[in-house]
Amino acid sequence: MAIETVLEINEEVQTIIQDVSFGIADTMSYVNKALKEISGLFLLPKLLETETTVDTVVSTAYADLPDNFQKHLHYCYSNTNNIKIKIYGSVELLYSAFSRLDLGGRVVGVARKGDRLYYQRIPSSAETLRVHYYKAPTIQTINGDQNDALPEFLTRPLLVSYVAKEIWKLIEDGEEGASPNTRYYKNEFNGAMAALNRYIGPEDRCPIEVNDSLNLESFL
Repeated sequence: MAIETVLEINEEVQTIIQDVSFGIADTMSYVNKALKEISGLFLLPKLLETETTVDTVVSTAYADLPDNFQKHLHYCYSNTNNIKIKIYGSVELLYSAFSRLDLGGRVVGVARKGDRLYYQRIPSSAETLRVHYYKAPTIQTINGDQNDALPEFLTRPLLVSYVAKEIWKLIEDGEEGASPNTRYYKNEFNGAMAALNRYIGPEDRCPIEVNDSLNLESFL
């Protein structure tokens, strides 16, 4: 997919700012900042949604999530037992569903906390869980790969306007007036973000599970 590289973004930014005190290193830093900010605000299912497997750890109630995990654990399936696993909104909710936390058995519920995946029950041998989530965008380098986070037609409007507004903010800091260039490229960025929101559309969700009000899972 032909998406602008950091070098191409930098060429456009240099044309805009006309200030040699800001170079490719500044552009690269702001591009990576932009990718983190945008992917943190939006779910980008066509580019950043991914899946992999996590193996449970014997005699331990949690395992490490993948290094590239960013957010939104939204589906879990036991490859070992061929069954969908319920995802709880927090570790506290996961634990409150079970009468004891030290019992062995197959995994029937999981929750994410930080960079760990917690589960109940605790399998006596490693169980393989397939997890679906949103990964962090690839860190961009000067001569590195093209970015994997943004749709092609919005890459330039988002990244050029973001970098330009951040640099103009520094240039116009302390100047009298209303920082017209900063304001202009901030508006350009916000417009591109609105277009991204329309492009993504509503999130596809699995059917909402019936709440276990009788706490039947505590007996599993």
